[in-house]
Amino acid sequence: MKSLVRNTIYLSCILILFSGCFLQSLHPLITKEKAELIDGLEGRWETEDSRWTFFRDSKNIKNISLSGLNISGDVKFSFDEGDALSKDDKAYFVVYEDLNNDIPDSVLLEARIGRINDTYYMDITVSDIFRDVNFENFHLFPVHTFSKIKIEGDDLNIELFKSDWISDLIQENRVRIKHETIGENVLITASTEELNKFVKKYGDDEKAYEDPINLKRLRNEL
Repeated sequence: MKSLVRNTIYLSCILILFSGCFLQSLHPLITKEKAELIDGLEGRWETEDSRWTFFRDSKNIKNISLSGLNISGDVKFSFDEGDALSKDDKAYFVVYEDLNNDIPDSVLLEARIGRINDTYYMDITVSDIFRDVNFENFHLFPVHTFSKIKIEGDDLNIELFKSDWISDLIQENRVRIKHETIGENVLITASTEELNKFVKKYGDDEKAYEDPINLKRLRNEL
């Protein structure tokens, strides 16, 4: 449980970059067996204060500073077989950058996308590379957060599930879902199957989501 708490706190610190409090889960919503690739998602997308870069093959990302790794400048992500970043399934890597600083704070995430009720949902977690930095971090649990995701041309819309929303449902006994309370945070411990049933039931409730993150595609950036 100690490792679980520490990794939950670590992901919470990363999610502060998103300027919100989002639902966190021990188990994924989307497994690699259910994951799909979305046409047009790879590339760079930006708002006034954040940039998201989705990629699946080797890429050189310019002028980033990866939180937790003491890496800054131009970073080459390689996908040689056996590397920490080697992927053979339908997953994306995502570099998230907070543009509010002169040198953007950045973090590397892994994302899988799948359909529930004919809506695309994205499951994101901290990349395994952050848990491979040293032996102490190797044993930390990955924590997941979820969002709706939609692409229309050069517009990308991401709506993350609210932590406060599900906390209120639990406190008011309006929903039964396995969870742990860690300080002021709720960590969902339900299985992937239970999570899918939950999203099928509540996924159309607009109160469940933070305000949309509306991103524009950056052309010729990768």
